Amino acid sequence: MDGSFSTVLSKADFVLLMGKRVDFTLKAGKAFAADCECMQVDTDRTEIERTKRAFGDRFKGATPADTFEALDALAGAKWPAAGSAWMEEVRGLLAWRPAGWDALPTVRALAPLQSLLDAHPESVFVCDGGEFGQWAQAVLHAPHRVINGVAGSIGAALPFAIGARCAQPDAPVIAVMGDGTFGFHPAEIDTAVRYRAPFLAVVGNDARWNAEHQIQLREYGAERAIGTDLLPTRYDEVARGFGGHGELVTDPGQLLNAARRAMDSGSPALLNVMIEGLAAPQVKR
Repeated sequence: MDGSFSTVLSKADFVLLMGKRVDFTLKAGKAFAADCECMQVDTDRTEIERTKRAFGDRFKGATPADTFEALDALAGAKWPAAGSAWMEEVRGLLAWRPAGWDALPTVRALAPLQSLLDAHPESVFVCDGGEFGQWAQAVLHAPHRVINGVAGSIGAALPFAIGARCAQPDAPVIAVMGDGTFGFHPAEIDTAVRYRAPFLAVVGNDARWNAEHQIQLREYGAERAIGTDLLPTRYDEVARGFGGHGELVTDPGQLLNAARRAMDSGSPALLNVMIEGLAAPQVKR
């Protein structure tokens, strides 16, 4: 979700797929230029055949291999110096954000969390959910990132956060999710309390299944949107009920101080952040 990544893909003349499927996220290969060539590393020969069909004559070969072993080998290889112009263009495209983004309440609510993620070289950013989750991915980054992936299933953020705390006992662990997402496994707050596995959960509360709501708005119009409303539940009180730390945040300016208090509590903590339900960002330069 970094910047105008789609523009980067469309400008590439060669792509190396490392364990990456040519699926809908790459528009079945059409996200690349018509003359873009491709090579692939993948353990699954079925995926190699899929890529060969998508690229045709532009497919220049594949290596059935473990992706991580291949990356280690590539990292240890000697490469000729690359020109800086292309890399500078790529960095610019990835860093680019549309005008006016900083003023959006959702961005203002998420952006302060970056300073907490920047405070440690092993910090973990867990992101789960639909529209709010995609906003979070567009705004935040960390050395370790755990997302719900291309399948789009939601609900695993709290278990992921507990696992991240076990893997990184001293680093900040911040899990961002929508209110519908939190409803899948709220009792994992109890698990985290019992096993002393603190993390910060940030719940964007728009009292709605917003991904489904936005689909209905696009396809049918507001007059036919149905069955996507939730209650503005006090999820912070739910966290406190399980023995954790919980706070209600109604203004983006309150978020950073609330997040610091939550992390200083030493307990599994939840910020219930009241937000406006925006459609997921589409970033094109």
